[in-house]
Amino acid sequence: MLNKVSQLIRTIAYLLLLAGLLSLACARQASAPPDDPALTLPPPVPTAEPAATAVRPTQQATASGPAPVAEPTAVSYDSNRTMFRIWHGLDHPSETTLDALADTEKYLDKSQVIVILEALKFFRNLDAARQSIKTLTALTGQDFDLDRRLWREWVGPRMDEYAPPSDYPRWKVDSLAVIDPAIGAILEPGITRSRVDLTEVVWGGVRLDGIPPLEQPPHILPEQATWLWPGDRVFGVSINGEHRAYPLRIMNAHELANDVLGGEPISLVY
Repeated sequence: MLNKVSQLIRTIAYLLLLAGLLSLACARQASAPPDDPALTLPPPVPTAEPAATAVRPTQQATASGPAPVAEPTAVSYDSNRTMFRIWHGLDHPSETTLDALADTEKYLDKSQVIVILEALKFFRNLDAARQSIKTLTALTGQDFDLDRRLWREWVGPRMDEYAPPSDYPRWKVDSLAVIDPAIGAILEPGITRSRVDLTEVVWGGVRLDGIPPLEQPPHILPEQATWLWPGDRVFGVSINGEHRAYPLRIMNAHELANDVLGGEPISLVY
């Protein structure tokens, strides 16, 4: 009987001890701070940045459905744009000229031949001048170095093959206006309705009215012109029975004479 009582007491004591331990564990768990996810979860796996993609412009949607995607277009070669990049004004950058000449040679743009020849007189940069000759040789197969007269004599009869770009009249008038605004003003109407081939208009080396004309020059009898030699050339003019000779030696210095002969006003140009 005593053995059973002592066994019961030990069992009760064991159960009480077990209950106390369970209570202590629950109390500690309740007082502990919550776990930090940053400390308990595995670190995130780094991912690669998405590659940059070209965004194509889109049009607005229509009632019939989504708008088609506009495909990007490449910039095409433009002869007119290249012409103005070769030269357009006294402050034109030499770097732009060199780039334009390189494009001209790359695309074998023969329409720039006359443009380059006319721009040569404005180039102050020796590299631009030399590159111009290199480009002209590539386009024509000729090499007259910096002799613009020989170049023009060769290109002149071949203008069908070397016709300039469509905006050449505007470029030409702007170029001559740099020399003298009055020259540009005279040629301005020719941009839209010229009866003159502007490729044949060449600057003579002076500004407008830079050479004074002969205005109503005095006349003497032939026997009084003792300063003339027998072989001297003259321009002979006859109008309404009146005759006059204008010595080339004098006309050469003035290039223009305005006079009245036989009752008619005349202009003699040399």
